[in-house]
Amino acid sequence: MIELRGDHVVLRGFRAEEVAVALERMQSVPPAELDRDTLRERRERLERSGERNGSEIMLAVEADGRLVGDVQGRCPRFALPPGVWELGIELWDSADRGRGIGRETVALLSSYLFEREDAIRVQATTDVETYRCAGCSRCSGSISRGSCTGSCPTRRARRATTRCTA
Repeated sequence: MIELRGDHVVLRGFRAEEVAVALERMQSVPPAELDRDTLRERRERLERSGERNGSEIMLAVEADGRLVGDVQGRCPRFALPPGVWELGIELWDSADRGRGIGRETVALLSSYLFEREDAIRVQATTDVETYRCAGCSRCSGSISRGSCTGSCPTRRARRATTRCTA
């Protein structure tokens, strides 16, 4: 079981009693908008969190003893070159953003990927309007950054994104 500890953040697997809470709090696509199979797959990913499962490591983000979000490292075979990992982070409550939780989370998981998973590159892509997330990536040791317009589709439109790479 993976457990990564920082000064204020602990990254770990979701506990059984946290799975339902996480399903409701995840904002990328609200559970009410998911079909039954996709909701089942999301639940199973949460239940298997805390270990590498194929091409993904999913972890709960705990800050100062509270469950505040989730983070994933993904290295899908044939989608990215070997050794390249993409990070995804979600802090569920806006009050938890801008306080260094994301920065510490990105630093902890990135360090783990370089040290234990033989990563050669770790990258994170975010909406350009999510300036705090882009900032946390830069402060966590990102060495390059670029923008790509229209690369983050939503149900309503395509959005511009920025990618930070370490």
